[in-house]
Amino acid sequence: MGTEWLEPLGPEFTEAWPQETLGASLLLHADGLPDLRGVAVALIGVPEQRAAAHDVADSVRRALYPLFWGSWDLRVADLGNLRPGRDRVDTMVAVEELAVEVLQYGCIPVFLGADSDWPLAVYRAFGRLERTINACFVNNRIALGDDQVLPDRSNLLAQMLTMKPFRLFHVSHLAHQSYFVAQSVLDLAEKMHLEVHRVGELLPIQRAEPWIRDADLVVVHNAAVRAADAPAQHEANPNGLTGESFCAILRYAGYSDKLAALCAADFVGSRDLDGQNAHLWAQGIWYFLDGVAGRVGDFPLRAKAEYLRFTVLLPNETGELVFYKSPWSQRWWIEVPNHPGEDARHSLVPCSMDDYSLAQNGEIPAVWWRIVRRGI
Repeated sequence: MGTEWLEPLGPEFTEAWPQETLGASLLLHADGLPDLRGVAVALIGVPEQRAAAHDVADSVRRALYPLFWGSWDLRVADLGNLRPGRDRVDTMVAVEELAVEVLQYGCIPVFLGADSDWPLAVYRAFGRLERTINACFVNNRIALGDDQVLPDRSNLLAQMLTMKPFRLFHVSHLAHQSYFVAQSVLDLAEKMHLEVHRVGELLPIQRAEPWIRDADLVVVHNAAVRAADAPAQHEANPNGLTGESFCAILRYAGYSDKLAALCAADFVGSRDLDGQNAHLWAQGIWYFLDGVAGRVGDFPLRAKAEYLRFTVLLPNETGELVFYKSPWSQRWWIEVPNHPGEDARHSLVPCSMDDYSLAQNGEIPAVWWRIVRRGI
């Protein structure tokens, strides 16, 4: 991996950290870039154009490095920060190139940044690698604005959906707040077969796990969390996810064997006056690493034949639904029709035990209907 994209970490982060802390356990970009072979996760800071370049990622590091390492058999690297480009285009190119390189090592890049446009470059990296993916967005608004203007927090999702070559198989959007989203946007999301769930539908937060588990790329916006827990926002918002729910979502993402890249965006560093938001992101990363360390090699890494198979006959001989349960994690999937030319990775869709119970009572779970409608 070339060093032209990255700045090494400063002395503040490469000092001798107490034993058992993350600072003492991470592979750091100091005198040279760490070898990513066998590394599970790589942290990367994305610069902000409008302010001090690395305030966000470095403030998160100050909160992250003193945390204690878990009972993990895991190698994690901190690659430092992207070198500031002349403009946002330079930054997008750097993010894309880095994402491609890290993904090719089978390593999960975790990008941390202030703005909202750069996750588009991570998506482009999957296109470069000719990988069709599922994406999950966690945000209090649905960014389906005008895709004919430059990408920003109002149109990020629209940009991804219209960018060629098309590499999005499915999109889930979690934690929007209804008063921030026009009905026309919700109608458009329905027409495009997006999986859209407002905050209330995620509670208790365990309900979010199957949608997170289905994603190759997760993009978490700071604005999804209420301002009391995450004050570094463009607009102070009293409602949203709690800090605990934010950490749970990141743990679900880490625990998913499908997840290949994570973006944490929209951190307005100038508003994090006491460092509370930095501590929230640091703790969220800790839970993400805890999830990665706990992976058991579930679907798509194991064949369906290795799972417990449950067949539910529908009433009046209208057909059957097939469910699979992992004996390692106790998680559930439902089998959906696989259309010609589709990747077999999409033939099983994460679901919950509640969906299985619904089927036993003669009801077809909503998750099955949504997938089938996409192919009509």
